[in-house]
Amino acid sequence: MELHQVDCFKMNMRFWKFLAIWPDNDSSRSYKYFSILFIGIVVILYNVLFSISFYFLPRQLDLFIEELIFYFTELSMFSKVMTFVFMRKKIKEVLRILETDIFQPDDAEGLALVTKAKNFIMMYYKIDFIISGTSNFAHVVAPVLGHVIFKAELLLPVTRYSFFSDALTQKFIYILYAYQAVGIHFHMLYNINIDTFFVGLMILIIAQLDVLDGKLRRVADVEQDTENEGEVSREPVDKNRKAVTNLNGCIIHFDEISRLCSLVEEIFSTTLFCQFSMASCIICVCLFRFTMPAPVRYYIFLATYMSAMMLQILIPCFFGTRLMDKSNLLVFSTYSCDWTPRSRQFKSNLRLFVERANKPLSLTGGKMFCLSLNSYTSIMNSAYSFFTLLQHMQTRE
Repeated sequence: MELHQVDCFKMNMRFWKFLAIWPDNDSSRSYKYFSILFIGIVVILYNVLFSISFYFLPRQLDLFIEELIFYFTELSMFSKVMTFVFMRKKIKEVLRILETDIFQPDDAEGLALVTKAKNFIMMYYKIDFIISGTSNFAHVVAPVLGHVIFKAELLLPVTRYSFFSDALTQKFIYILYAYQAVGIHFHMLYNINIDTFFVGLMILIIAQLDVLDGKLRRVADVEQDTENEGEVSREPVDKNRKAVTNLNGCIIHFDEISRLCSLVEEIFSTTLFCQFSMASCIICVCLFRFTMPAPVRYYIFLATYMSAMMLQILIPCFFGTRLMDKSNLLVFSTYSCDWTPRSRQFKSNLRLFVERANKPLSLTGGKMFCLSLNSYTSIMNSAYSFFTLLQHMQTRE
């Protein structure tokens, strides 16, 4: 049975194409121009205007912090989009590797493991899409309803565009509001479909390690071939040679998993560094904003936004730890097989594999930190340390 592992990314790919970062098989000029125009207006122009707005902001700390929270998020999103723009060929190579024969399970147990991983990826995508979509819809629509029903002042949802005068902003308030609302909606789609893709790749790699774990436990279980049930073949079988062949297949499988892991790290290393750095800054800034007076609804927004940022970096760190743990278990799996009666060549190959597997697979962000729960704890401690430093500086002033 042929299993297409990349099927779980079908929704991601559809949105990538819609968001102008994935031409797929469409290499026409029209899509190229569409991609340049779309990214230019929705991503680059949006962030340029946001950056200019900072220079003209009133010298008021609470306003600066409120816009800084969204600005950090935009920088993180921008790094993800640029990753897909400049790393498109390598991303295609990752998808191609996942469809190679070495990653296709050859027994019912392996098929069940990979299918379970695919189902989890699709479920995670749906949950992320629903939560993010609902949050974004509430953030954009609630002020409009308040403006229409209760005649409340309509404020721009992301940045004030302080380089415009108040009169000019009010004159074009609906156009500016629509541009920012549509912009953050597309940015939300970028975040969802890139974040879930990265997490999905980690889950598929972990599933492959589970498949390899099962193979290693059975690598020395070589029985005589049977032509029919209950009928033993008369042809002699070299058990040791077959065991060596099975072990060599496991070694090749592990090398391919390692190569895939290295390629994924090469693609996402920079954007992981940006994402984790920005998330740490957002958590720090949100904590600092809590110390200033604000309406209760804004405190609720800060709490939910900060929780979302904490969860956004927790999930990759959790699966990064799982990846290292599963990789470490392979050493124990090799010695769980019936290796003692096997040939010297088998034992020699087994030792070589153990030496290779003693260094666990991992993913690194910006060549600085490993994706793990320990790194998550360190990032949270750093965010809190920066917060206490800012608070101390404020009290001194």
